Amino acid sequence: MTKQRRILIYILAILVVLFLLELLLRPYNLFNSLGNQLFRLKNYDAAEKLYAHNAQNEDGIASANLAKSRYKKEDYDAAAQAANESLQRMTDSAEVYYDRGNIAFAQEDYQAAVENYEQALILDPEDEDIKANLELALRKLEENPPPPPAPKPQEESEADQRSEEEVRNILEALDNLEIRDRLQQRDKTPAKAENWW
Repeated sequence: MTKQRRILIYILAILVVLFLLELLLRPYNLFNSLGNQLFRLKNYDAAEKLYAHNAQNEDGIASANLAKSRYKKEDYDAAAQAANESLQRMTDSAEVYYDRGNIAFAQEDYQAAVENYEQALILDPEDEDIKANLELALRKLEENPPPPPAPKPQEESEADQRSEEEVRNILEALDNLEIRDRLQQRDKTPAKAENWW
């Protein structure tokens, strides 16, 4: 074996050892890198598994990546859940609010999409994608306004009736107090002389 081949074999052996050390000591980085590569290759199922593995360690970035992979698979409910978990860990992430807006938009919840895009825009006012998606969501919200709120259940209306009756009683009591005060004031005022001049 020539000297060059031995050096090449040593270098390869060192690289393999370093790779194994990286895998043993910092599996998070390896899983995240592999997940990112799989995501770029549009293998969202495999990327989701790797991101889910990292998200178990309460990592906000992994949860955000998990939300993105589920969004790409059109599993919007699971994507929203992962985005919410990510937001609990990274409260000031414009990217996570943007992703939540995209998820809400895909579910045709335009009001929630607008709210999330607005929050993302507050955190990153220069992002053109956020601005464009916010405008689109606002247009969709105009075209499809949210349904009116559901009527109150009967129990609540009875409570409202009782509170209205209480308000009427209080107002009547205040009126009575005011009348009594006026009568007392009139009794205390001195009688006017007929000829004041």
